[in-house]
Amino acid sequence: MNCHSTAAVLTARHIAVSFVAAVSAVGVTVPHASAAALGAPTEAGRYPPPAPRAVRRIPFTDATVTQHKNGSFTVSWKAPGVGSVRVYAGNRAVAHGGAEASVTVRGLPAADRQWFRFVPDQGAPLTLADRSLHLEGAAHLRDVGGCRTADGRWVKMGVLYRTNNLHALTDADLAKLQRLGIRTDFDLRMPGERAKAPNRVPTGARYIVADAFDAHLRDGLSLSERDLERLREALLTG
Repeated sequence: MNCHSTAAVLTARHIAVSFVAAVSAVGVTVPHASAAALGAPTEAGRYPPPAPRAVRRIPFTDATVTQHKNGSFTVSWKAPGVGSVRVYAGNRAVAHGGAEASVTVRGLPAADRQWFRFVPDQGAPLTLADRSLHLEGAAHLRDVGGCRTADGRWVKMGVLYRTNNLHALTDADLAKLQRLGIRTDFDLRMPGERAKAPNRVPTGARYIVADAFDAHLRDGLSLSERDLERLREALLTG
């Protein structure tokens, strides 16, 4: 990705990202904490540490959604070790198969973005959409999520996007981005680029200059380890 010609857009999860200085968390929302039950006191009068909660891992090693011009979708997955997988669009089961399959789904109602939930017979489900928002003026706008990490987790979709050419967004594109909940546009370009082609942003969205080559802005985007950990938890699933 060409950082200095790229703008990053965010959804309602209130997470700000700089592709230069790692990540900048602005008002990251954190899930409500719950107290774990303690075990019986030991003879020394101290409580033993709580037992770790069992976490269902996402078994998919690969999964994608591809939207076609005729309105159909191809959903594909690989989940070694599972017996079967069902795929849902909303509450409707639209595909099923074994540990590895690729299925074309037709006949879904029109939507700004169609989400699919991959549900294995063992392990945690995975929710994905086509990475592209299929905008007329910014064809290269892509969801940063939908990728599997080295430790087997998945980057959540619908949180962070990267693109260029936001100056070319049509009115229909802007309306779509507003309906999808885009809240913040971080412009990573240099001053000359911003002046030549000012970004268009959806109504209600914040516009923030985050020049990737401005040292003062970079320094202001530094994060603590706690901020980084909170951001990882907000962006990752599984």
